[in-house]
Amino acid sequence: MTSFRGRPSGNRARTWDDRDRRSMLLNIGFGLTIVAALLLLVIAFAATWYDANLAPAGSVNGQTITKDEFNKQVAINKFRIDYAQRRIRTLLTAGQIRTADAQARLSALDQRAQQANTIALEQLIDGKVMESLAPAQGVTVTDADVDARLTEEATTPELRHAWMIAVAPKTPEGASEPDAPAKAEARAAAAKALADLKGGKSFEEVAKGVSTDESSAQGGDIGFVDKNASLDKAFVDALFAATQDTPTEVIEGADGIFRVGEVTQIVAPVVDATLEAQVKDEGINIDDYRAALRRDVVRSKLNDAILATYLAPGPQRKVAEIFMQTGTSESLEGAIKVRHILYSPNGDPSAASKVPTTDPAWAAAEAKARATYEKLKANPSQFDAIARAESDEDAARTSGGKLPYFAPEDSIDKAFADAIFAPGLQPGQLLEPVQSAFGWHVIQVMHGPTDLEWANKLKTDIDAGRLTFSDAARDNSDNAEAANGGDIGWVGKGQLSEEKEAAIFAAPVGKVSDPLVIPDDGTYLFLVSREETRAPDAVQKAALESSAFSIWYSKQKAGFDITRDPAIASATS
Repeated sequence: MTSFRGRPSGNRARTWDDRDRRSMLLNIGFGLTIVAALLLLVIAFAATWYDANLAPAGSVNGQTITKDEFNKQVAINKFRIDYAQRRIRTLLTAGQIRTADAQARLSALDQRAQQANTIALEQLIDGKVMESLAPAQGVTVTDADVDARLTEEATTPELRHAWMIAVAPKTPEGASEPDAPAKAEARAAAAKALADLKGGKSFEEVAKGVSTDESSAQGGDIGFVDKNASLDKAFVDALFAATQDTPTEVIEGADGIFRVGEVTQIVAPVVDATLEAQVKDEGINIDDYRAALRRDVVRSKLNDAILATYLAPGPQRKVAEIFMQTGTSESLEGAIKVRHILYSPNGDPSAASKVPTTDPAWAAAEAKARATYEKLKANPSQFDAIARAESDEDAARTSGGKLPYFAPEDSIDKAFADAIFAPGLQPGQLLEPVQSAFGWHVIQVMHGPTDLEWANKLKTDIDAGRLTFSDAARDNSDNAEAANGGDIGWVGKGQLSEEKEAAIFAAPVGKVSDPLVIPDDGTYLFLVSREETRAPDAVQKAALESSAFSIWYSKQKAGFDITRDPAIASATS
């Protein structure tokens, strides 16, 4: 009987079970890999989104400024810059803005665009700081204020076609600035021009005959201007207060020039009703745009509130100062400070090296130097006045010939260096005339380092009556006011930096202050001669309007804990 053995069926079943199991495991593993990859993508996307939107760009007293807020401000600033540039170019094409004004404003906007990131972050920081400061100054902002600011931004301001006659006082030969007779002569010429205009002469005729400005070639036509034109502010104010076709009175500018103006055409302000639509077309949320405008309004109102306190009558002090500017070589071994009077061949230092030594111009320069040397030996106090009047170095007209610290290792003319670094020189010593590549020098030693030690010596001598403050300023101060004994006029609160203001108002009236050293600036001595309660004059008002708020705000802002993303703070576009 043949036996039959069947193949165990269980083996085949187990084989297929193993394959199924392997397939299932592979599928699970593949699925897990996909899930893991997707999870990594989600994590990466979330991290990227967080970094771009929720990560801090900065903070103020623990309040976070997110990257999303920052990105929105950047977009808003870009739109505002583009919008302003388009407006300027439109006015330029229409001949309704002076080319000089257009170029200056476009250049300023380009600079803002290059610093877009840092500006945007600082605007957001300032927004939080000023929001905290505003209540204490009684500053509130309403929706109506923001509406008004939006309308202002959409408005092309009033334009006036202006004409100008300008008469600049002549500077007498050898002087550094016009004297009183020269100013009186210029004022009289401007007054005569005004009388001629009122008498019926045409503006063009008078301007071509009298005006010292380059616009005289066009009969005084300076084109269209707005209230922000880069002209003397008092003159612009007079133009916008003037009646059309009626000349202004004579206006003395901050630059000392006397002007008469006239307006022949007035273009009314124009409001761009499409501004909001343009904002939305750029993908900017109008609420975000209004939030940016609100920050602008807070700043403007805060500025007005602070400025009002400084413009009110208050204590002012009559001040003279001695200022010795920080020099890069002051700390070097053997450094010395001198002043000089330069006589160059043919009066031209830049061309002196090209003049042959046998040329009579060299002998003439030497003769002048030796004559001055003899004069100063008899009366050294004349040094400053002679330097301002006679020196062929242009800077001497305002510096009185004072030079910064020089050290032996500095690259200066060898003959000049040999003279000033000779051993045994003493402060005040007058040196024999020296010939350099630039001409003949009459040199006086001033002092060695440091300026602080020298300031203390000056204070001691002035307090003891051995020296007047006026003479000390004339012979030591690096400011242009040195020629007038250092007189800087009346000083009120908010005009100067915090350090200088504190030193001036701490000094006893009639006495010299302690020396004040401001790093990277210089060393100061102040003399307060009087104190009165006064309202700011026109010059002080202009200074306060330009700097009082920024000085006050910088001090307030320094009291806040502020952080900035380094990558943003240092970035430029």
